[in-house]
Amino acid sequence: MRYVRTIFSCTAFLLVLGAHTPSGVSFALPTNSSPIALTSDDKYVWAVNPNVDLIEPVVNDTVTVHDVWNDKNQKVAEIPVGDDPVCVALTPDNKKAYVTNHGSNTVTVINAQTYQVITTVQVGTEPWGCAVTPNGEKVYIANFSSDYVSVIRTSDDKVIRTIKRVGSKPRAIAISEDGKTVFVTLFLAQLREGNSPATEGLDDSKEGRVVVIDTKHDRVATTIKLNPALMGFSSRGSVLQRIPVADPANPDNTLVPTSGFPNLLQSIVIRGHRAYVPGTCSSPDGNARFNVNVQSCLSSIDINALAEVQAAFLNMNVGVGGEPVGKRLFNTNPLAIAFKKSKSEGFIPLAATNRLLRVELNGSGDPTINSPANIIRIELKDPHEITQPDPNDTIGSKNPRGIVINSTDTRAYVMSLITRDVAVVDIAGTDPSKYKTLARILSTDLPTPGSLAAIVSRGHQLFNTAIGPTGTEERSLPPAGRMSDFGWGSCYGCHPNGLMDGVTWMFGDGPRQTISMESTYEHPQSPTFLNAFGGPLLPNFKQRVLNWSAVRDECQDFELNIRNVSGGQGLIADGQAVVNLTPTSTTGRSADLDALCSYIAFGIRAPISPLRGQEESPGRQLFAAANCQQCHGGQNWTSSQVDFTPPPNAAEIQAAQLKNFLCDVGTFDPNAFNEVRAAGVTQVNPPILVANGVLGFNIPSLLSVFVGAPYLHNGQCPDLECVLNNVTHRSAGTGGVDTLSNPKDRTKLIRFLKTIDITTSTFPFVARPCAK
Repeated sequence: MRYVRTIFSCTAFLLVLGAHTPSGVSFALPTNSSPIALTSDDKYVWAVNPNVDLIEPVVNDTVTVHDVWNDKNQKVAEIPVGDDPVCVALTPDNKKAYVTNHGSNTVTVINAQTYQVITTVQVGTEPWGCAVTPNGEKVYIANFSSDYVSVIRTSDDKVIRTIKRVGSKPRAIAISEDGKTVFVTLFLAQLREGNSPATEGLDDSKEGRVVVIDTKHDRVATTIKLNPALMGFSSRGSVLQRIPVADPANPDNTLVPTSGFPNLLQSIVIRGHRAYVPGTCSSPDGNARFNVNVQSCLSSIDINALAEVQAAFLNMNVGVGGEPVGKRLFNTNPLAIAFKKSKSEGFIPLAATNRLLRVELNGSGDPTINSPANIIRIELKDPHEITQPDPNDTIGSKNPRGIVINSTDTRAYVMSLITRDVAVVDIAGTDPSKYKTLARILSTDLPTPGSLAAIVSRGHQLFNTAIGPTGTEERSLPPAGRMSDFGWGSCYGCHPNGLMDGVTWMFGDGPRQTISMESTYEHPQSPTFLNAFGGPLLPNFKQRVLNWSAVRDECQDFELNIRNVSGGQGLIADGQAVVNLTPTSTTGRSADLDALCSYIAFGIRAPISPLRGQEESPGRQLFAAANCQQCHGGQNWTSSQVDFTPPPNAAEIQAAQLKNFLCDVGTFDPNAFNEVRAAGVTQVNPPILVANGVLGFNIPSLLSVFVGAPYLHNGQCPDLECVLNNVTHRSAGTGGVDTLSNPKDRTKLIRFLKTIDITTSTFPFVARPCAK
């Protein structure tokens, strides 16, 4: 029998009373989008199960119902829905459930009492966030790739409004308790007013945005800006401020305070007069280093003033460094938040460290995590699991992405993506140190042990985690692991769901826009050319050369990112050197590292074009006439393809780059503000140098290019019009003859480019079109 509090707050009492009124309608509360939902009577938890493997027959793409009343914690139904379900919302009378299907552009409507599908509603492209109004009359759907919000009327499940001009990549939704206002996050940060693509790379060039919709007229009312803020950390030098690190003996002499802008805005939740938006803040200038580049942030919005409360901004990593070794763990990739009703206390699932982080609010609603002395994190392991040795980081829930709390504030339910389960967490009582996970309920089948799907799932876990297997150095000992320094960084932090974060990072080669990883390997491919660990074997398994400057030939070379950028001990433990290109290969040296690359090869979904199936022949013909396929042909929409068995011959390398895969098409301007790089620490005062780019750049893929703004290596182009305004670039396939001088032709070509996704017919492959 679960513990139930006998003294209720007024709000909690009304909640319970409302759940059992004859009408069945509960006391109105704000609502928000989430991959997990709880019925208003606290009896049933609903959780989505996206098919995260992509390589075996679909056994997921369902939504599961668990009976949690009196801690029964038993699965009672699993209902097939559409492709890649990501959000579930319940009507307040518990009669209907709405599930957004990100991969099939639909919403599944389910009878929540019989568990039968009522209908399927076509909405925009790649729907994500979903929320029902507190009165139960409407459902709002954020269509991630269509850039608009759909409104469904619950009485007949018809789309009654399409709200356009919302902004780029709408993601999460929250609705005020009076039902008058809808808040929609834009997932990726946007350039601030007064900035241009020329300022890409600055810590304060962008801002997070939350769009406000008036439900009376179902139109955009305003946009709230989440401003960049000081992070409480410093970098050694600043590339864009032209401050080099001159003295290797005293590198701290050039410490520069860093700012960061809210990014990856996956969730928004209303409590009282505030809305709270967790995210990963990006600080692209300074060192390419974990404790400079990414932070875990919580922004606050006054929902009456419709403005950010900047004084309440919280960097959840500040103070963590003061925790003792053995407890120290950074709060990485916060993807959701939920609050108690009767107490100013909330919980944030940390997707990369597999814990719940406790947050307290003061009388004004400002958040704190009480660091470093009183940080409370709850492991998502049940009482049996908590005592087990876990050297490979395989026990407990992995990659928590959603949370709901019951009306009596005694239980939290946490949905985890990788382990496909719901953790039941006891949050009753007044002593937070006693909060604990009671049980984990499996929502759907896990991959067959030993199968390729299981390898991909392991790689998916490693891609999303900041922990990983236990290491031998202090920074990698439990609760941390080999993937980063005390759990600070994850691959997800720059590649959410394997895609891009929209940030131009000031790396060692210069400004480099994050590359979506769905184009790392060709799609589809047979699993024939894999080693025993599931690692792709080159060149038979088709993979593009890596990074903008062609500095890597194997996916496993990103071991160096784990070690250097994330500060981790790394997954390769054979004691041998790990280097880019020559003289050694990295494939086959770590089963975990190979699994991570197997996930990148098989587990990342290419975004769906809103123009899928609307390809127009004039644009395709113009593409062919300009010989764009010389660089962008082949199954992967790029002529960059590893055509040798690693490592390469030394003759292939110039300036640490695979020179024969670089093309100079006029996209490099050595005089541009952000075309710089740090020379490194030397005994002599080092200069800030011109970035690498004189040899050209590795050819990017056009797969799902519609979603890739800003474009080019340094983010210099905000749209495809800018890309095609470069005469040298658009004439590269015709020996300098400009066949696209007519702006109307370029418009037709751009429309064709925006239709390209995994379903589009490709052009013949051309190997090494710019070989020197």
